[in-house]
Amino acid sequence: MSAKRRAVRLFGREYAVILPSLRDPRMHVAAVLVTLQVLGQTVLGFRLSVAQILICLATGALIEFGVAFFKDSAIMWPASGLLTGNSTAFILRTPGTLHGQWWSTHGIWIFVGVVAISMASKYLIRWHGRHIFNPSNLGLVIAFVALGPKFTEPQDLWWIPPGPWLIVTYAVLVVGGLLIAWELRLLGLELAFMAGFAAFTAVALALVPDHCMVASWHVAPMCGRELWQILVTSPELLVFGLFMIPDPRTVPDGPVARAAFGIVVAILAVLLIGPTTLEFWTKTAILASLVIACALRFALAQFLSPLEAPVRRRAGTRRLSWRLPAALAVALVLVGTLPVAADLSTHNPEPAAGLADGSTPALVATIGAGPAIGGWVSSSAAAALPPPRGSGPASASAQLWILPPIPNVTIASNVVAFDQSVPKSATRMAHDAVLDLIIESEARRAHDLKLAETGATGDGLKEFTDVIKQDIASGKIIQKTYTFDKVSLNLFLPKFSSQASRLVGVTLTGTSTFITRDASGNVLSQSSTPYSKSWGLDTSASVGHQVIINDYTELSPAP
Repeated sequence: MSAKRRAVRLFGREYAVILPSLRDPRMHVAAVLVTLQVLGQTVLGFRLSVAQILICLATGALIEFGVAFFKDSAIMWPASGLLTGNSTAFILRTPGTLHGQWWSTHGIWIFVGVVAISMASKYLIRWHGRHIFNPSNLGLVIAFVALGPKFTEPQDLWWIPPGPWLIVTYAVLVVGGLLIAWELRLLGLELAFMAGFAAFTAVALALVPDHCMVASWHVAPMCGRELWQILVTSPELLVFGLFMIPDPRTVPDGPVARAAFGIVVAILAVLLIGPTTLEFWTKTAILASLVIACALRFALAQFLSPLEAPVRRRAGTRRLSWRLPAALAVALVLVGTLPVAADLSTHNPEPAAGLADGSTPALVATIGAGPAIGGWVSSSAAAALPPPRGSGPASASAQLWILPPIPNVTIASNVVAFDQSVPKSATRMAHDAVLDLIIESEARRAHDLKLAETGATGDGLKEFTDVIKQDIASGKIIQKTYTFDKVSLNLFLPKFSSQASRLVGVTLTGTSTFITRDASGNVLSQSSTPYSKSWGLDTSASVGHQVIINDYTELSPAP
């Protein structure tokens, strides 16, 4: 006997009343995500505010409630809208929001827009009575591709270092995901994706070990086996594989087609990851694989439909005979292209953090373990020979720089956690930063743009040369001296992409004194001001001194 239909009459019109049910699988998924959100706000350090979560939930709920009320004459619990909002909030981040800013509304328009686009896709992009794309997945990919890392970023692939809370997180993810998949009969799809992703990623990285990824939570680019382990065991990948892919409304119906769907998502994910080297685009590539797979799912289901029913007739066997070899051939072609796609990244510039002026520098990827043996032998032999006859004695003179006293360097705890090798080089970094400032002071006094190039490069050099050019234009000579009472190493978030690698800067605090002279050398004025700036250094220099590359003073401290 069917349950009695609930209804209510409003404004002369009857509305069906649909209440939440504990048997609804969407409620179970929501329970897992809410648990993870609570962990994220307390122990996992999510860079997400409570206000951002609530506005996503409210936007999704209001849209679904409004559509049901006005279109379907129903007053319903907006389970789907709440789930879309929760999924969006779980993955979407806006650079500049830090953990602990519980009521920050930073970038709130982005969160509202993504949820609205996601819900609109559910109602407007349909085929045979079903929406084609996973709603939150499509909205997130559109946002990441359209807005880029300046305005958006996906949740980190790795949340916290291994420890008790990470074990709890894994338990919630794996147990909750597998139980829900068992309930929805989607366990085969999930296992096919996870196994396929692990296998295809291993194939690609084994053949192209130079493929690397830069992330904010790791001191150096991750390559080879390390990158494989990071990707396959990432908590964020588990969220994608266990909760986003297995949406019953956006996957094929049959068990064979569902398993094939999981494998297709895995292949597409690895193919799209191939040309990427920054975590932002790696995660976007993984999410985009589901968008493409959803667009192909009806064709995939049609292609594999004969495999869903038992083969009872010889005619049926003939129908299947061409499909299995064709599917195998396509799979082999795709697997064969994995290393090719991954190899693209080793021939492209490696993206780095945005500079102060909004530009993005390019670091050329170096391929190979070292110089060619012939070149090494030739250069080493040439260096061992005496100088040519008549070449004259080499100059033994060099410019002598007198540095002010440098206090002992203090190192922030998050710097050591980020890079344990920093304490060994802290004294050198402080010395070289001060040396660079003294060089720039002399270059400014002498109006010597060439000398300035020996103390800075990139944005740092532009900052100094702009001042020298101003002095030249005004016909003044400015001599700048320093005294320092505190030196520290601190960790900063990149300005335009907080998922790029963190930045270690030397912070100098003290006093700067300016003596201004006219062209004849007569003193016009003298003043002293407090000095506190943070500088980034080119730490790749193995010989000579490290030069200033950027001003980190206005960057946000890393959490």
